[in-house]
Amino acid sequence: MSYIIDIMKGTIEPSADRISLERYVQESSFVTRYLSRVVKDKALVVYQVLFHLSWFETGKGEIVVPWARVGSFIRSDQGNIIDDSTTVKRRLSNLFEYKCIAVNQQRGSANEISVHLPSDIPACRDLIDREEREARIEPQEKDARDYYSDPERRLMVLARDHHACVYCTAPLSEENFVLDHLLPVARGGTNRKHNLVAACEVCNRRRSDSDPIHFLRENYRQQLLSQDEFLQQKQYIEVLLGESVG
Repeated sequence: MSYIIDIMKGTIEPSADRISLERYVQESSFVTRYLSRVVKDKALVVYQVLFHLSWFETGKGEIVVPWARVGSFIRSDQGNIIDDSTTVKRRLSNLFEYKCIAVNQQRGSANEISVHLPSDIPACRDLIDREEREARIEPQEKDARDYYSDPERRLMVLARDHHACVYCTAPLSEENFVLDHLLPVARGGTNRKHNLVAACEVCNRRRSDSDPIHFLRENYRQQLLSQDEFLQQKQYIEVLLGESVG
């Protein structure tokens, strides 16, 4: 019985050193939703077999397997089972190119392989991050509602910002978050969704009414953000500011 099926049936307890059921379901969806846009079709089929033999069967990304066994799960365009290793190997270059897998060691006819999760594959991760950023910015031309005063709408902003401070990425909860106006009310800012971001109390107090991008840059200079975090948050705030002005 495979690890994932055992977890689903409740016959074993989840192990801390193996993938969780929730993570497996998410990563499985990433294979078809994102990785299929990165690697070629035939290479994707090989990856799907390796993903099944590793993460589904054992809950881990390490596997020792002959290429011929991988091929035994695949059928050619003519409908024949691919039971030779040469045909499988021809499909691997695309997986190596995008760092989908790595061969750690060859053991005779078998290979010790690391199968990387889609979210850990750089090109796939870029697609995931881009789509998540776009999803956080939904159209709001007609939404003039007050998201600052309404308790339920305040939580919608917190959820949109992934329960993290927009300025320092510190984790937030419903008990300790505050909403910060990107454009201060004193300068014409509104309580609409796109003019509000989730923030920690420290950043909210330190920022006061300074420019949000300038304040974000100060946090980066103080090493509260990595360069990647700074660039990502900067882009996010700029999009929100553009929506607010629009």
